[in-house]
Order: sequence, then structure tokens, then C-alpha cells
Amino acid sequence: MQIKCTVAGSALLCLFLGGAVCGCTPQQRPPLSFDDQQALAANRQCRDEASQMNSEWRGDTSYFPWRAYYNMCMRRFEVSDEQLRRLRLP
Repeated sequence: MQIKCTVAGSALLCLFLGGAVCGCTPQQRPPLSFDDQQALAANRQCRDEASQMNSEWRGDTSYFPWRAYYNMCMRRFEVSDEQLRRLRLP
């Protein structure tokens, strides 16, 4: 009986350590394409502009005037909805 507990305990310890090692390793991400880099730059600029235009904005990206200006700005930079979703932009 004691041998089974030791084997089971060792197996659990190995699983735990394996999960910890895999969870701590940095995830490799492919480099961003030129278009994605441009979309991120447009995002920074549009967020700044939208925040300056709407002084009542308190950080909620669903606030209508902020969102409307942000969307208009991103369209001006020709950033597609698919890019917004892929880059997880607001």
C-alpha cells in the first residue's frame, strides 16, 4: 500500500512541476507585420485624440462620444475591423 501512495505522490509531483515549468516559459509570438505595427500606432494616436476630444471620458471605451471619435479616427487610418479583433484593440 505504501508503494502505491509513493508512486501516486511522485506522479502528482511530476505533473505539478511539469505544469509549473510549462506555465513559466515565455510564449513565442511571431513578430508583428508592418500593417499590424501601423494599426497599433494608429490605436495610440486615436486613443489620445478621442480622450482629448471628450474631457468627460473616464476610461470606459464604450462611452458613446469617445467610441464614435475613436472609430472615426481608426477608419481614417484604414484599420479594418478584422485587425482590431486580431490585435484585441478596444
